[in-house]
Amino acid sequence: MKREFRHWEKWECFRAGFYAASGPAGKSHEDCEQAYADILGSVDWFRRAAFRVMNEWPNSCAHFLSNDGLNRVAWLGQASICIETGVPSRYKYSFLLMSLEKQSQANDVARRAIRWWEDNRRQRPSLFADVGEAGLSERHTG
Repeated sequence: MKREFRHWEKWECFRAGFYAASGPAGKSHEDCEQAYADILGSVDWFRRAAFRVMNEWPNSCAHFLSNDGLNRVAWLGQASICIETGVPSRYKYSFLLMSLEKQSQANDVARRAIRWWEDNRRQRPSLFADVGEAGLSERHTG
């Protein structure tokens, strides 16, 4: 896949607080750490959040998921947490607080989602405009 570049001002993840120095107002450090375990530890919730990232953050995805030199699995996990909760990537080490089994499951979800993104990006670049119609971007409510 050809590497795509987007200026940081177009990154939806930047505007969403992905690089913020602290968690969202009203969330403690522990709340932010727990968000990682809750979302990445739930295969269904993480899958929905990952597809939400791919649907709602096209510039961020083009920039980061087309970069084979980046840990794309980690980026997609961090982006999924951020889009769902506003928790920034600075809490990424909370992933290590999960069991090895949960880490492996989360990594598998991210790898499959990235493969889907790559395959569909090659075949239908405009696909991301209609992902929501398939129900893939619905928000987890529970």
